Amino acid sequence: MQRTAAFSIYENADPLLVSRQGLFPGIVQLPDGELLGLLSIGQAFDAADMRSYVIRSRDEGLTWTAPVRLHGTEFDPPEQESFKPVLLEDGTMLATGYVFVRPDPLQPIVDLATQALPELRTKISLSTDLGHSWTVPRRIDIEGAPLELSGPATQLPAGRIITATSPFHLRRDGHAGWIVASDDGGQSWFKLSEFFRAPASDIHAWECRVASWGEGRVAVLWWAYDHTTERNLNNHIALSSDGGKSFGPAIDTGVLGQSSSLVHLDGERLLTIHAQRENDARLVVRLVDLSEDMFRIEDELDLFVDPAMGSTTIDMKQQFGSLKFGQPTVLRLQSGKILAYCWSFENHRYIIKGFHLTF
Repeated sequence: MQRTAAFSIYENADPLLVSRQGLFPGIVQLPDGELLGLLSIGQAFDAADMRSYVIRSRDEGLTWTAPVRLHGTEFDPPEQESFKPVLLEDGTMLATGYVFVRPDPLQPIVDLATQALPELRTKISLSTDLGHSWTVPRRIDIEGAPLELSGPATQLPAGRIITATSPFHLRRDGHAGWIVASDDGGQSWFKLSEFFRAPASDIHAWECRVASWGEGRVAVLWWAYDHTTERNLNNHIALSSDGGKSFGPAIDTGVLGQSSSLVHLDGERLLTIHAQRENDARLVVRLVDLSEDMFRIEDELDLFVDPAMGSTTIDMKQQFGSLKFGQPTVLRLQSGKILAYCWSFENHRYIIKGFHLTF
């Protein structure tokens, strides 16, 4: 593998005049080759005015249009938004995500005394014109749980839509990784299975990402955090051969990464990307073989290495507050190139970075 280009997907063009921080990107390629991205823009990392915006590119991500609001509705109380898109087989675009309800804009996301979080609502939005207009995001309820839908959904050959998620809270137990599904184009959802639950339910599956291929092969990769010992574990992956209805045991990847993602290449090969924020912080892409339900690394490439980009690991609430890059994703383009991207804190701004890779 090699990196052939590095560029900005979004950054505030007027940083001396106004604060516009770009975070939490998700990008899909449309049938005509155009890229459509969703990202959140607000005054600060946890700002109550964080809203979802749409951007587009016709040159494989090198240049992008100015951001346009996903929708124009303001809720009372305000909602801090984050959504990711997927293009369905019938041409509909589905954005899945969640909002934090923010009646007090100066209330921290994590209450330092109680570790309580604001109310979280899982929501979806739909587009029937390839992302030029979207429905007002609508709340969905799945067993009453506050679900962190931080990654995009995927559609299986038979039409079912699935995505990986987990109940979002900071208690020491009650943690599990869920697969949720929709059989009606995203209108209604249900819990299909659990891809992971530790014996004591004390290990969280943060930032889980799902990939599917073939007739029923599904992989979920996640950031594993042990609430009992208050430490990050290696990234883990779980595999299914029945469309996510059941999973084998969690597989330790051997990679001490946090936010991570994956894309299917061919056969049992995947491309994974890992935000590694401990020791010498780095963003790493790996070519992986999953044959025989094992995680074999065949090749790897550092997109950047920078010890200054590391974060504290003292506890989860302080770790969240010290993150300097995250939510990395890899997307296979129609041309055969790979687009890798993430949010990153550079020159006192949160921006969206992009890279072109070949292999």
